[in-house]
Amino acid sequence: MKTKICLFGIFAFVTLAIAEPHTWILKTGETVTGDYVSSGTTTLVVKTGGTNCFLKISSLSIKDQAYTFKMQVAQRQARLDAEAKQMGNAGWIEVTAQSLENFPEKTKDKTGWMDVEFDELGSSYDLGDFYAESYLGFGVRDKNGNYFGKCVVEKNVLVDPNAVPLVHIPNPAIDQISQVKRGDKIRLIGRREDLYLGVSNEGWRFFIYKVEIIETAAEKDFIEQQDSTTP
Repeated sequence: MKTKICLFGIFAFVTLAIAEPHTWILKTGETVTGDYVSSGTTTLVVKTGGTNCFLKISSLSIKDQAYTFKMQVAQRQARLDAEAKQMGNAGWIEVTAQSLENFPEKTKDKTGWMDVEFDELGSSYDLGDFYAESYLGFGVRDKNGNYFGKCVVEKNVLVDPNAVPLVHIPNPAIDQISQVKRGDKIRLIGRREDLYLGVSNEGWRFFIYKVEIIETAAEKDFIEQQDSTTP
């Protein structure tokens, strides 16, 4: 199987902002009152008096750092919920370990998504030496807590299957999944397709095209730790 990267354009149009009135406390004791707009890895954007104010996340109190992470997760989830609605409207389906394993008539050759908790690179389903050079396998637990080890990412993908000669590029999904840690909650976008594994050993895998973070294990632990100490 050689995959061409083609995920429609439905993701690019989902942009959401969550406004949340809040008084932000800095480590210095100073406060800034304003609505949450957005945040990245280092900077928080707050709207105060109609003007965007930029704050370093590291300058916030520990409680407000945790609050910022909580807002990041909520904003991410809102975007993913909107994305799921668009994917459903486009004919894509949400899958689980059970539906992929037990209902091939409903899931075979269907593009879909699965929200999971990442477990490990590699899996109990051996791809063999040949496929190990071309694919990266990994295991996850789906939203029902069921283990699923048939996820694979193709290491190189076709730019255009009709081009002569064929041109392959590194699959961006390899970098995406390589950065995920055990316990991270992620969304996988892919397709259940058959894979020839050798003589009298035909099988299938869930071929992953895109990986999106829902909530990292580090974010979850930090938020829960701070919530547990809140009076």
